[in-house]
Amino acid sequence: MRRLPIYVLLDCSESMIGTGMTGVQAGIGTMIRTLQRNPHALETAWLSFITFDSRAELKTPLQPLDEVQVPKLKVRPGTAFGSALLLLGERMLQEVRRNQPGAKGDFRPIVVLITDGQPSDDWRPALKALHESVPVGNFYAIGAGDDIDFDGLREVTDIVLNLQQTDDQGWAKLFVWISDTLGTASMGTAEGDEKAAMLARLPDSIEKVEDGHWSSGAERGGPPRQLFLYGLCGVKRLPYLMRYGYDPQYGVYHPTAAHKLDRENADFSGRGQSLAPVDSREVDGCPDCPHCGSEGAGSCGNCGAVFCGGARGEDGRSVCPGCGAQLTTRKDGGDGFKIRASEG
Repeated sequence: MRRLPIYVLLDCSESMIGTGMTGVQAGIGTMIRTLQRNPHALETAWLSFITFDSRAELKTPLQPLDEVQVPKLKVRPGTAFGSALLLLGERMLQEVRRNQPGAKGDFRPIVVLITDGQPSDDWRPALKALHESVPVGNFYAIGAGDDIDFDGLREVTDIVLNLQQTDDQGWAKLFVWISDTLGTASMGTAEGDEKAAMLARLPDSIEKVEDGHWSSGAERGGPPRQLFLYGLCGVKRLPYLMRYGYDPQYGVYHPTAAHKLDRENADFSGRGQSLAPVDSREVDGCPDCPHCGSEGAGSCGNCGAVFCGGARGEDGRSVCPGCGAQLTTRKDGGDGFKIRASEG
């Protein structure tokens, strides 16, 4: 029987931390279990997962549904979408069966992309290379969040969707719809008019994006809608990520959340070097440290690390949890100072 290859590309950049990553992780499990209960999908669908952050990684090579396990996802900085497209093309060349004399090859692969930000690499040459490798069937590009370059995604495919509801319920609805769509495709009917029919049945939490849909402040020439800063706990020396939202009325970023990061993310060397530093006067406050609950934050003039208020001792001095330098509070006279941002 001819196979239907399905490739799922998952953005695992640090901006996905929180409800984004938990929603994707839970949704993938639901999707796999749902498809495994579909006899048509079980016979024809083969599934692969590729993740991307600062690099692309093959999590699951193309496998029959009954062998697929839920991949373990981790957040890291960067959004190397171009690397993901290159890896996708390489895997398709290796895994998708072509037509041979007397034998038909696989159905055209389906690609599902889920991303919440803008690429941090040059992805257009990779897209060109992908088009030259294996003909793709339906390519679903799904954006979730405030910083999506939807017009860029429209260059990738004409099926661009916007997940407007990014809480747990919204992610659940998205993966239910993906499961239904892939289940229908496994019966060999997800071509022609069927594509339009599936898009007409989108849940209320998802909209189809047409040409000219601007979403990103950075693409419009303004500041990005979100800002991410790394922090180190001054007590436990563990990393965390601070998320900020842009307030156009006052021209500053306000804190919205802080998320714990894995210990492996504690190495700050080279982080954010590709981004312009942020002026401290554009940042209005900081969230409490998610590790120790301390308020406030400081920045080390020696290594550039940002750390929570737990680093300050009774004498008013702070010890940088990044490099161990002894620090004193500096009066900047309102001039501000530069803060290294995260790629998110």
